[in-house]
This record gives sequence, structure tokens and C-alpha cells, in this order.
Amino acid sequence: MLYKSCYRYFTLLAIAVLWKLATFTTFVANANAQTFEPPVSTPAPTTTIGGGRRGSDGQCLKDRDFQQKDVRGKLSLEQQLIPLLPPNRFGLTIAPNPKFFAYIPKTNAIAVEVTLENHQGKGIARKRLELKTSPSIVAVQFDQISLEVDKDYKWLISVVCEDGDPEDLFAEGIIRRIKPEPSMLAKLEKATAIDKVYMYAKFGIWHEAISELANLRLSQPNSPDLKNNWLNLLKSSSLEPLANIPLKN
Repeated sequence: MLYKSCYRYFTLLAIAVLWKLATFTTFVANANAQTFEPPVSTPAPTTTIGGGRRGSDGQCLKDRDFQQKDVRGKLSLEQQLIPLLPPNRFGLTIAPNPKFFAYIPKTNAIAVEVTLENHQGKGIARKRLELKTSPSIVAVQFDQISLEVDKDYKWLISVVCEDGDPEDLFAEGIIRRIKPEPSMLAKLEKATAIDKVYMYAKFGIWHEAISELANLRLSQPNSPDLKNNWLNLLKSSSLEPLANIPLKN
């Protein structure tokens, strides 16, 4: 009788352990994928965006002499000034003062300028970042701003050339701050850094997903797993060609 009870106990214990291992393996596989899933229930942005006044290559005038175009007559992704966003150029955040990421192509510009506009089109913040090397991916965080919940903001990137004034070419995107569910916040408090990236990507919160993963990559630049996570996150938003571009703090 005792033997049967022990046998039943250890059998159930083994099944429980195997189930947990299988669940953990599946979760790790999903976490490594880092695939961004656009939110399906979020209302469309109320602010519209265009492609820039004359384009969105973000080049100084003297750069345009050696611009190489592909066979379709369009600039390749690596030749464009690009806000790192999903294809619709609309990203969600839960932070009052999030980071903004942008790709800067090879250029003779001396700086990058990022401007934040409210839903009325009024500029409410501006920051200039000296440009030491290009191409590169840069991160910008404004000083002392607090985005309102459920409001759309437009952010614009332009390059500053030798004359000191921003070029009238720019790239732009839209950001909206949302209020997260309490259950999600509770899970985030207990999650590891890489699990947070997975959760943000899973729930369509772009700015925190890319920001958390960028921080991990900067702190562990030689990690092959983080490199693969970064590739998959960008690939899921049609930004795969930029995966190996240097990331600047």
C-alpha cells in the first residue's frame, strides 16, 4: 500500500515537473522571438503625418550628390531618416516621458534635432543631439515633459547641417500614452528585464519594448541572444535592414 502511494506521488510529481519545464521552454522560445504584435483594439491616431516637406532622406545638400537609388527609383531603407516605429509610424507608450529612437543614415550633418508637437500642432519640446558618427541609431528623451494619457503627439526628426539650421526635410511619427491595466503592472513588477520586453511587445507597447531591449543591448553588447532578440523585434516591424546598425546611448 505504501509502495503504491509513493509510486503515485512521484508519478504526479514527475508529470508536474515536466509540465513546468515544457511551459518554461515555450515561454523562453516566445521571449527569444520578441515579435512585436500591433494592438488591434487601439483607436487610430487623430493626428496625421506626411513624408516630410520634400522627402525624408534627412541629408544635407552636399550629401545628395552621391545618393544611390535602387532600381525602383526609391531610396533604400538604409538611406532614409527613419523613426524606429511599426510600419504605420504609430507607437504606444505607458511612460510620461518615454525615449524616442531614430535611424540616422550616412550624412555630413553635425547634429540631429527632435521636436515634439501636441495634437494642435504646437511645438512643446525640442532637443538637439550632436552627431558624431553615422549611420547610427540614436535615442532621445526630452527634458521635463509629461505626456497626457490618450492624447496623440507628433514627433519630428531633422538633421542640422554646417550652417546650424535644421534642414527642411524631416521624418515623423506619432506617439500616444495609454493607461496600462493594473494586472499588467503587477506582472511587470515581478518580471525580469527580458521578460518585460516580451510583455511589452506582446501587448503592442512599442516604445517600452524597444527601449528596454536597447538598454539590455547596450549593457551586454556581446550577447548573441540579445542580438537575435533585437533582430526579431526590428524584423517584425519591417526594420530588419537596420538590425546591425550601431546603437548609441
